[in-house]
Amino acid sequence: MPTATFERFRGRARSVPARRLGELSSPAFAALARPKPPLLVPVGIVEEHGPHLPLDTDSIQAVATCDAVSERTGALVAPLLAYGNCSSTRKFPGSFTLRFDTLRAVATDILDDCARHEMMRVAFVSGHAGGAHMRALKLAAEEHVERHDTRVWALSDYELLDDFDARAAANVDVPRWDGHAGAIETSRMLALRPDLVHMRLAKAHQVAFPPFEAERDPQRHFPTGVMGDPTLASVEIGRVANAHIVDRLARLIS
Repeated sequence: MPTATFERFRGRARSVPARRLGELSSPAFAALARPKPPLLVPVGIVEEHGPHLPLDTDSIQAVATCDAVSERTGALVAPLLAYGNCSSTRKFPGSFTLRFDTLRAVATDILDDCARHEMMRVAFVSGHAGGAHMRALKLAAEEHVERHDTRVWALSDYELLDDFDARAAANVDVPRWDGHAGAIETSRMLALRPDLVHMRLAKAHQVAFPPFEAERDPQRHFPTGVMGDPTLASVEIGRVANAHIVDRLARLIS
């Protein structure tokens, strides 16, 4: 994601650049002071986000969040884990999914090497909030802290918006049923990558899944790929929501 677009959402110039793990040399990594800084692992997915948002929507948001928190706290940002697990959206064109056990194993292996490198604070920051996806990350985290004296967080950045008020931010009432590719997610992308958002294609769709029932074709309940009302989106909502996430995550890992 181009840095300049993220700067527009924050409305101020970068003062301290994000610290990218992958841009360090091996000797530079070895020379990091003890205790090593927290490691933020952005986790995305290649997944449909309706006709108006790109397949990389969740990855773009995760990297932007981690970079901003790094600038704030000095944490390291790992290279993006660009694939995840999707279930209800799996059958849409362009969606790619890892199996639950594959994602859990990848997260476990990353954490094992974090322990080897004496990195004692690690956060998986996912732009995707799917239930199985998040459970795979959280299960790997839970198993890791059983074996190591370390701290691990596994969260979707959307979990940090549980107290976000769009009306206070931009005088807009976002419905409670807003979700995937809806008002908040589209707003965040308008603030981060407006060049990839096609608002003329945005349409609202309220989804009602049958309670408790396993679905063979869940996508039939949201044929546009949207679970929310993206027509309510705005750059202002996105800027405030993104800043809200960054503030909460920075406090969490500090």
